[in-house]
Amino acid sequence: MVITLNGYNEMNIFEEGYKEIFNHSPIAKLILSVATPDFTILDANNTYLQATNTKKEELIGKPVFTVFPKNTLDPESKNIEQTLLSFEQVIQTRQPHTMEKYRYDIPVPGEDQFIEKYWITVNTPIFDAKGDIQFIIHAPRDVTAHHYLEKREKAGIESLKLQRKQLYATFMQAPVGIGIFKGPDLTVTMINHALCNIYGKSIKEMLGNPVFDVLPFVKGQGFEELVDNVRVTGETFEGIGVELPLIRNGILEKVYVDFVFEPFYEENNTITGVIVVATEVTAKVEAMHKLEEAEERARLAADAVDLGVYDLNIVNGNLVTSDRFAHIFGLEKPATSHEYNAALHPDDVEVRKKAQEDAIENGTMNYEARIIWPDQSIRWIKVEGKVLYDKEGNPARILGTVLDTTSQKFDKEQQRKLVTLVDNSVDLMSIFDLEGNNTYMNTAGIELLGLPSMAENQTIHLSDLHSPEYFEFVQNEVLPAVMREGSWSGRLMVRNYTTGENLPVFNNFIRIEESVTLKPIGIGVVMRDLRLELTAKQALADSESLLRNITTAAPTALWMSNKKGEITYINQTWVDWSGNSFEDNLLYGWMSIILPEDLTQVVDGFYKATSNKIQYEVEFRINHADGTQHWCIARGQPQFDLDGWLSGYIGSCTDITEHKALQNQKDNFIGIASHELKTPVTSLKGYAQVLERILKKKGHETEADMMRKMDAQLNRLTSLIGDLLDVTKINAGKLQFNNQVFELQPMVSELMQDLQRSTEKHLLVENFKPTGKTYADKERIEQVIINFLTNAIKYSPNPSKIIVHIEQRNNEIIVCVEDFGIGISSEDSMKVFEQFYRVSGAMQHTFPGLGLGLYISAEIIRRVGGRIWVESKQKEGSCFYFSLPVYQ
Repeated sequence: MVITLNGYNEMNIFEEGYKEIFNHSPIAKLILSVATPDFTILDANNTYLQATNTKKEELIGKPVFTVFPKNTLDPESKNIEQTLLSFEQVIQTRQPHTMEKYRYDIPVPGEDQFIEKYWITVNTPIFDAKGDIQFIIHAPRDVTAHHYLEKREKAGIESLKLQRKQLYATFMQAPVGIGIFKGPDLTVTMINHALCNIYGKSIKEMLGNPVFDVLPFVKGQGFEELVDNVRVTGETFEGIGVELPLIRNGILEKVYVDFVFEPFYEENNTITGVIVVATEVTAKVEAMHKLEEAEERARLAADAVDLGVYDLNIVNGNLVTSDRFAHIFGLEKPATSHEYNAALHPDDVEVRKKAQEDAIENGTMNYEARIIWPDQSIRWIKVEGKVLYDKEGNPARILGTVLDTTSQKFDKEQQRKLVTLVDNSVDLMSIFDLEGNNTYMNTAGIELLGLPSMAENQTIHLSDLHSPEYFEFVQNEVLPAVMREGSWSGRLMVRNYTTGENLPVFNNFIRIEESVTLKPIGIGVVMRDLRLELTAKQALADSESLLRNITTAAPTALWMSNKKGEITYINQTWVDWSGNSFEDNLLYGWMSIILPEDLTQVVDGFYKATSNKIQYEVEFRINHADGTQHWCIARGQPQFDLDGWLSGYIGSCTDITEHKALQNQKDNFIGIASHELKTPVTSLKGYAQVLERILKKKGHETEADMMRKMDAQLNRLTSLIGDLLDVTKINAGKLQFNNQVFELQPMVSELMQDLQRSTEKHLLVENFKPTGKTYADKERIEQVIINFLTNAIKYSPNPSKIIVHIEQRNNEIIVCVEDFGIGISSEDSMKVFEQFYRVSGAMQHTFPGLGLGLYISAEIIRRVGGRIWVESKQKEGSCFYFSLPVYQ
């Protein structure tokens, strides 16, 4: 039958049925004459008319470039030239030609306006019986939405790149050492300068190498086990003042660090490595060691000279003493203040009472008295002490010593021991006469002040140790107070005698009196160097200031809370989001901007995290200060005190509004596209099956076989569309489950028999052990098993067997599909269950697919309470596992 298209009798085009298919095709199409230069429009289908806002009577019989002239809103566009070039390519090459994305605007019906549109067009030649091109099918596809989505995605990617660059700069410039070590061998993937400085290595030496290979002296010290435990269990480990043997500048040093090992989580919440945050505290630890040594020397010295130690609470009269104190009083163990007072000689009770009254008045306890031992023997003791005051300045305690001076009261040996104690002190100790001349100074003082030898020391005057302005204060304020009150304590600046440098110190001036007359005979000075302490305090202040500045400038909201969920700190970003003041956001004020319908899950999630002492993560919406609703994701890391008790959380809150919008756009697009594809695919499948039967009846076996293969490919396409719809349902939380109790083994056996018929190269082998029943959606579990088996067949190109194992372990049924195919690298095996993930590289196009099957399988198993995982080795094969709980 010959059909003339609007006056043009050029060829046999369609039978009536195919003309209907053309007019109702979902793909826009024009039929053009090949006569140049007009390329007259012969026909247009309904989809084309709708896409271009035109009518048939406006198009049929007219040259294509008369109806569609040059783009008026885009004068620089070359759409006419591109189209002509495409037509010429079709005529010359006799092959279809695709015009890549170009702009051509469509008029708004009834208005003098245009809609900006972008297209991808395929021009296809149609041949007559002689093989000549009879006409051209012009099929444009509207890709405007995709064009704008591309632009938005590109802008988002650029923004993410900028953020990543800024975060990297912050990471590299951080004042604390930070590094990321990944994989079982703990390869250094990121490290900043501060951590490299601690290790004594360059970034180049560290990056890409296992950390313990670069630091050989650290290996074998137990750190490998600590890091592995963090990587495997996800539990944070914190070390304080830990010693590290490191080679720095070619010298093996003992380095002390405070550090934290935290798990490194990937986006799929799997742990692939460890984050190390470290600060060198060598100077601080060494200073503490020196202080401890000094305190230990003082204790040993006190024991050496038989000093007893006491702590008297002036307010309630409680007395705490050392064992030696009790022994001096002739007792076997420490006793009460009443028992000690009862041991005093009756004639010396008033001496002790007056000495305590004087001590409360002038700050110093000093007296000698007699005591009576239980055997009635009399002993002499010398008691000294210093009064400590509370915050209001009231005397609170007296700390001091007691010495048995019965036989050594004026013993020179006792004096020598005391001098030894002073000489070995890390603090300066010196004695000046009343004219200010130095009569004695210990070794620590000589070194601190850069003084000459001991012999020359006695020519030093007190004024030599201070700059004029500081000596004026000592002369006019300190010395008179010492003479008047017996002592003076406070911070001063002293001058190094050799260099002239002013040094900060804490000074104790003590009036020295003649033992009988109590007449002042000199001034004792105890001086402690404050440089190390002030440096440490300044470093801490600088670090806190830097951290405060970083958190203020961060684009992410940062927060701290106690274990009750009360916010104790929030940075400026959250303040800007909320539109409320810093104070209004503290405690529970931060909840005021969270949408009421999201608040319950935010609070419940926090209490669940605190109960289990785990990381906190939740998504919610807020009423932003700009008047719109924003999506946020909050994450918090639990913090613990030194005893291991949960003290609160430190975390961040990120605005994911754009991410949510893009995710919804993508899901909507996939859902709509998948749904729209089902109808034409179903129609094509029906036509293919009808044609196959017709061709078989006519004896055209070759053509019928081609239609059968076409039907098989449509089955593949139907499966892919089903996967896309499942993904859309998963993301929308609408994937339906119809759970029931059933046995796995008969179902798996039946599926294996069906699939065995589809492959002649592979042998499907059962290795089943007795198991119980499970409770799940049977059809969904079938979907998982079919996916495992078809993957095993697809990725085992060489003939081999595929073994299915089923067994019960404790309260789980384990299913394993084992193949001996190409296998998966360790890097890829961590990602195979991700959405749209496909193995990259040369094998990507060898095995087609969208990368959805394993993602859908993982979601199904997760939602019925099971587990899913893979064990694989490249070129040796893979074992894909899932487990289901045994039905009780």
